[in-house]
Order: sequence, then structure tokens, then C-alpha cells
Amino acid sequence: MVLCLMLAAGAGACGNAELTQTAGAGGGTTTSGGDGGAGGSGGSLSIASAGGGVTTGFNVEPEAPQVITVVAGTSMPTITFSATLDGQPVTAGWAVDRGEIGVVDEGPATTTVFTPSGAVGGMVTLVAQVNDRTVERQIMVQLTADQNGPGGSPAEQAQVATDVPSLTAGGGIGGVGGEGLGQAVTDQGILNALNSPTSNGQAENLELLYPYDQTVWPRGMLAPLLQWRWALGDADAVRIELSTTSGSFSYSGIFGRPAILSQTNGPMTRHPIPQDAWAMATNSAGGETLDNMPERLEMRLTIARNGVGYGPIVRTWRVAPARLAGSIYYNSYGTNLAKNYPGAVGGDQMFGGAVLVINVGDGDTAPTLAAGANGNSSDCRVCHSVAADGSLLIAQHGDVTSVSSAYAITQNGITEQQLNTSAVFPAVTPDGNFVLNAAGQLLDVANAGTPVAVNGLGAVSTNLGTPTFAASGTRLVFNPMAGPGISNPTQKLVVMDFDPMTNTFSNPLEVVDNTGSPAETRPGWGAFFPDNSAVVYQQQIAAGVDGNGHGDLRTRKGAKAYLAWASLGGNATPTPLDNANGVGHTPQLSSAINMTCTGDGAQVGGIDADHADDTNLNYEPTMNPIVSGGFAWVVFTSRRMYGNVADIPPFCSDPRGVDLVQNITPKKLWVAAIDLNAPPGSDPSYPAFYLPAQELLAGNARAFWVLEPCRTDGERCETGDQCCNGFCSSTGMGDDPLICTPGPSGGCSEPQEACTMDADCCDPTNICINGFCTPKPPE
Repeated sequence: MVLCLMLAAGAGACGNAELTQTAGAGGGTTTSGGDGGAGGSGGSLSIASAGGGVTTGFNVEPEAPQVITVVAGTSMPTITFSATLDGQPVTAGWAVDRGEIGVVDEGPATTTVFTPSGAVGGMVTLVAQVNDRTVERQIMVQLTADQNGPGGSPAEQAQVATDVPSLTAGGGIGGVGGEGLGQAVTDQGILNALNSPTSNGQAENLELLYPYDQTVWPRGMLAPLLQWRWALGDADAVRIELSTTSGSFSYSGIFGRPAILSQTNGPMTRHPIPQDAWAMATNSAGGETLDNMPERLEMRLTIARNGVGYGPIVRTWRVAPARLAGSIYYNSYGTNLAKNYPGAVGGDQMFGGAVLVINVGDGDTAPTLAAGANGNSSDCRVCHSVAADGSLLIAQHGDVTSVSSAYAITQNGITEQQLNTSAVFPAVTPDGNFVLNAAGQLLDVANAGTPVAVNGLGAVSTNLGTPTFAASGTRLVFNPMAGPGISNPTQKLVVMDFDPMTNTFSNPLEVVDNTGSPAETRPGWGAFFPDNSAVVYQQQIAAGVDGNGHGDLRTRKGAKAYLAWASLGGNATPTPLDNANGVGHTPQLSSAINMTCTGDGAQVGGIDADHADDTNLNYEPTMNPIVSGGFAWVVFTSRRMYGNVADIPPFCSDPRGVDLVQNITPKKLWVAAIDLNAPPGSDPSYPAFYLPAQELLAGNARAFWVLEPCRTDGERCETGDQCCNGFCSSTGMGDDPLICTPGPSGGCSEPQEACTMDADCCDPTNICINGFCTPKPPE
């Protein structure tokens, strides 16, 4: 938010003079206006008058940074601050920069009281202002929490399994699977074992399968599921600890066996982080610190069995200080939300092909149906593409593959219109007005898909494989399937400029060239970084069963690929995204799971059944058009193990070839953070995390990450990218909800608020990417 305090000793409005900042000895900052010199110590402020004399001295006490420890759910202790001018009390206006951590009385008053929220920890900057003169003071809130057993909040009660069917319904318990939160522990021997472990677990081969170390997490996500394996095979209880390196948050939670295990007779080999604790941890981590050191979130897991404590297992993570924006639309060929094909092995022998959607960060634990319906093959909708602004979805009909429909997406729902020209996996312009199909035809959506004239594309390629527009609408990436302007086209990835005013394509650039490798080695499924600086893509290295050395671009039948990126800044240097691919992070089964299954009629159960090659089972990346918390975010399909929840053979995902009611396929969607400042030739990615809320009992693929339908002024919001005008502001009333607004008149934009240039951003270190301000990646 923008701090503009309107109070003063004797004067009323915020000054527009240029401000000069001076760091005070006590850790505060003072700001003066006008042409006079600034000075002082301890954060006090002296202003030289025109005659050269010192006329004022503005100070706020206490001067030193304040550190308070707050128990979660309480609003104590408070801190009183006092403003003085020349040593005398002065009426000032007051504000803080992070109202989620605590609030102050705005004044006008000579004093104010800082009251912590009891929900978020971290560093707060308090600002006092008299006319155009300000003083800043810092407060570090150290939030602490502990629990034994589930809490009573709706978020944590939703993590408690109530019956066996709920374990695999939708996205599973808490949107991540598993058996949910365990019961409270009363046995003193178990408590002692958890609080004082005597074994590190190495002799028992104790290993945490998921989450991975060094993952970057955004705020606002559903809590992850901790999954482990060891020789003992079962557990009596766990202790989960979360703490930040700055001390802004510390937590300890103890949980016994989930009650549902008495019905499933299964072992305790996984346990979720409680949602309330996860929200407090991620909202507290990732901010500024008193010592300006980069902050990390540490998780420690201790496991008790037969009176002995094992561990702790430690993971260190980063937190991006922002919620993830947008909606993710993905294909499912085994969904229970739209059953339109017979022949499934399990359940009622019906399965569905449809497009589903997850609204990221909304707390939903399951997807909803976007396109497709119950019935027969005519109700199947697959092979989709979505506009970056979230206004349009294109999907292919299952019964007549040459027929496609356009779906207009608004807050009021989704409406279907059949196109008169085929568009399978097309490129969609960011505004949803036009669709570019494989034949290179640009289709006018408003005119039912009637082609319009284009320039410059046919001379380069007449058959476009997996084309995608940049979120800016000024570039196109594709895998050419035929020339004439590209030699050996199928093994190349090409980027062209696009002028939406004249529909002209120009300046073809071959960014990836697999010439000289076997025909099945080829790039595809390209997608642009949000700032247009690079592309991420799928690098296929094997076409799989029945590939016969052909150039098919696949994600099935044993096809293998990894994610890679190439810079567009003159030094492409195609480079694998090793961290996102799971190199050094993905586990392997100690022995393969023997399962007979088929995929599209081919025997695939024996392919990498021990998950030894999971790093080469990553496909179909797309990028979030919005940079959140200084990071770009890529979502992709992977057949890797999801801990011990989904560890059957990786290619067992066809409902016609394996029982997907009794088995959870590992064909799922994953997300990884990307550093936009990484140099070409390096790996800009971080270890990936499982996307919560995707359907557990289905194979999920080809996710498109786009903006959600925008909200009008007056509607609730969390960030500006949710709003039609691009601004989300406080109302200053009641529970202080955030609502969509027209934006500040003559003001500046905060992160994830609308901008047209870098200068629109309040923070001069922020940059404007795809119409929204974003900070640079934190250290």
C-alpha cells in the first residue's frame, strides 16, 4: 500500500516535495522535504531554515528496533510510540507498511499503540508523519505457536479424514492426499521420544520422499503432505517443527496416528503440515529482516515408534513473498467429473475426457469442470489452449477431432461456441480474440473462427506444432512440422515476432536445433517467460513404444523428455532445468512395483517401474503470465513418484489399461519457481512441488496457467491481478477487507498491481512485466 499520512502539527495535507532519507542510528529512517539539509542521529530529524538556523527536531520514541514475542491468536504485547518536535509532544499521523502483522491508531495523536495481529510474524516499518516530514521505526514480531492434535478451525478440520471414500475424492484430504491430521498424543513415553529423539534414523534408512529440499513456496497455497519411508514401516506419532531464520515464526506440532488408519489398516507413513501453521509460516517468512539477511523457512520432522524418537529430518525452503495468481486449466483423461467413454478397468467402467480448472490460492481442495460433460464421446473436450488473460478456452471435440469449440470465460460462467475451422492445441492471443491453428490460419473468434489474412508465416512454416503466443502478444514460439523456410523443421524450436496490428509475423529465430540427433529427439511445447526473455520447452529424448524412430512428440507410451530453457537475448544456450526436472531430488523405489497395465493398447507397466528415470519424465510446460514474489512460475506434467501416494509404474495412467479407482497414477501436475535473472547456460529453476487440488484418481496433463476472470470494482480481492482495473486496496472499514478499486489517482502501483512502465511502480527497484509491477527475485 502507499503510505500518505495527512496529519501535521498545524498543517493538513501530504507534501509533494522531493524527499530525502537519512538512516538514524537507532535503525530508523527519517525523511525531510524541501531544499533544506537533513541531519540528526538516532532517527531524529533537523531541518535547516532559510536563515540557516535549526527550527525543528522531529523524533519518535522508542528509537531502537523493537522485538516482541507474540503467541499465535493473541494480540499482546503492544508497543506505545511517542512523537516529539523540539522535545515537545507533537500531533502526528501514523501508519505501518504490513497491516497483516499488526496495526496502529492512525491519529492524529501524539502517541500511537502498535497491536500485533497474532496471525503473522515478521518485520514491520512504522511511519510517523508531520507535514512532509517522516520518521520510520522498525518492529520485529516473533510469532510462536504449538499444538497437539488438530485445531478446531475450518481449515484444519478439513484436513481430518472422516471416512475412507474421502481419502481419494477430488484432490484428496487437504487437496494433497494422504490420511490427514493425526490425533492428539497423551502417552508421555511417546511425547518424550518426540521431544528428545535418540536416533537419527540412518540405521533404519529413514528418508523423506516429499517435499524436496530447497523448494521455493509461494504464499496462499494448501499445505504440503510430508511423506517418508523407512525399514520400520510404521509410526506412532510425529512432531513437525517450522521456524524462520529471522525468528519471525516458530512452531511445534505433535500428532498421533490419524483415526482413519483404524479403518484402512494401513501404516502411518505420511502426515500433512496443518493448514493454519502453514499459512502462518509462509505469510511470516520471505519478508525483510532486521539484519537484512536472506530468510529461509526450516522444517524439522521427528518420528516416534515403539518409544523411540527418530530424526529430525531437516528441509530448508524459501518463501516467495506473494500469493500465486491465476487459474490452471488442464486435461484429464480419467476424470470422475465428466464420464463420457466406456471401457475403464475399474469402478463403473466409465471414464471421462475433459478440461478441468483449479483457481490457485483460493483454498479449494478439488478442481471444477470447465469443458466436457457426462454422456458419450461427443461430450468429450480435450486438446485445449487458453488465452493468457483467462477470457477464452479452445477445446477439441472427442467424437469429431476436426471440430473445436471456443469457451468464453467470465465470472458468471463459461459459454460454448463451436468454431467453423479446426483448432487443435492452437495458439491463442492473450486477449482471446484470435486463435492460430496448426495450418497457420489466424481465426477470428468473434466471427466463429473465420480465418483472417496473415503475413510472413507461410514462408517459414506451413504446419505449426504446439504454437504459443507470449503473454505480451508480440511473439510466437512453435515446433515447425514442415518448411518451407526451415530445414529439418521437426527438430527445431522457432520464435517469431508478431505485430497484432497488421497480423504480420517476422524475424524467425531458431532457438533450439536437434539436427544430427535421432528423429525422435526433438523440442516442443514451448512457452515464454513472463518477460519474453526466454522460452521453456519439452526436450524429448525418446518417443517410446511404437515410436519406431519417428518424430512423434509424446507424453505417453514410454516417451521420455525433460524440461529445458533457452534465452532469447542473443545467446540461446539450451539448458536443462535440472532442479525442476528433479535431478538430485526425486527418490527411487528400492524395488519395482510389478503391475500389468497398458497405455493406448501398448504394454507399459514394465517401463521404469522403479522410477529410476523420473528426471526424464517431465513434459508440456507453461508459464504463469504474472511474476509473483519476484519469481516466474512454471507448471508442467510429470510422471515422477509423488512420494508414497502415487508410486505405481509411471506410464500406468490409461483408465482402459489400469484400475484408477484402486490405484493412484503418478501422471500429475507440478510447479517450480524460476529465477528471471539467471544467466544463459545456468539452471534458473528450483525443485518443484506437487500442485494441490488436482484430481487424485486421474491422469492430469497439459496445464495452462492464465489470469482468472477479472473482478469488478467493489468485489473482494487479495492482489491487483485479480481485478479488472488492476488494483486491490483496503477499504479502511470494519474488518478492513481488500476490494477491487479504480486505482490511486496520480498514485503508484504496488507489487501485482497494474502498470504500463517501470516508473509506475511505487518501489523503484520493481519492474513492470505483462502489465503488473513485480519485485526482483529475493536473495
